[in-house]
Amino acid sequence: MKRKEPDSGAPPGEISFEQMMERLEALVSKLERGDLSLEESIRAYEEGTKLAKQCKAVLAEAEKRIQRLTQEGAAPAPASREYADEEERGADELPF
Repeated sequence: MKRKEPDSGAPPGEISFEQMMERLEALVSKLERGDLSLEESIRAYEEGTKLAKQCKAVLAEAEKRIQRLTQEGAAPAPASREYADEEERGADELPF
């Protein structure tokens, strides 16, 4: 019986970034064990390179989204005053 995958929010037919990473890690483990035939190793390597490219593309898109949000003024809250004080006096100076 096939295990049902959790809903990843990805469109049908597409797997999530996390699922791609899990599959990539499984492929790497199989290849590192060294018990695959040459043909199985080549297929695993091919699948792994495709997954790595897809993961890289997803990360690049996420980076673009973050940059866009930052430019739109959705940057993180400013540092706390305590951190700002430390920055002004230097991390190696005492506060008094």
